[in-house]
Amino acid sequence: MEPEIHTVGEAESSKEDVAELLRKIGKADASALLTLYDRTSRLLFGIILRILGDRTPAEEALLDVYTRIWKRAEHYDPALFTPVEWLINVARTRAVVRVSWGKQEGQKRRLPAVIGNQAVTVAPEQQKMARDSIASLVPAQREILEWAFYSGLSCSEIAAQTGKPLGAVKTHARLGLGKLSDLWDANSGPEAGAQLGEK
Repeated sequence: MEPEIHTVGEAESSKEDVAELLRKIGKADASALLTLYDRTSRLLFGIILRILGDRTPAEEALLDVYTRIWKRAEHYDPALFTPVEWLINVARTRAVVRVSWGKQEGQKRRLPAVIGNQAVTVAPEQQKMARDSIASLVPAQREILEWAFYSGLSCSEIAAQTGKPLGAVKTHARLGLGKLSDLWDANSGPEAGAQLGEK
């Protein structure tokens, strides 16, 4: 089932709202799951499609993600993740698992093209900050970090897929992550930067 397309305003998609929906889902509230789907499916589908690069398996994976959210919402720990971070983590993990099934075929993978015209969904300020920060990286750093996030590959696997030396891959990853951390600290204040550094 293809996700419905909704643009969600800041007030409607606050962290508190999503956290409350997760709390209700943890108590088997099916209407809360439907509301969460309406508010977050576009964001999660975009991430899954970016990783898998094919609409049909991405739609299947999205259903898997919300099934997992239904089963695991009671275990959500706000001390570890914000609600949106937790949802993104679930979506990315399920998509990367599906990618790993294909890795057994031994074929070289291409990093899927960026999905165009991504609408604002949940956490619009953080979304813009993340996009601006990633866009500020030099191309080599951005490429390696995109491989790592969207494919789930290790540095050595990225080197094998891209043909770049392992040392260069590790260096670009380290420098890119360092710059993103500095930018996040500068834009979010010391408290948010400290939380980012812990993860």
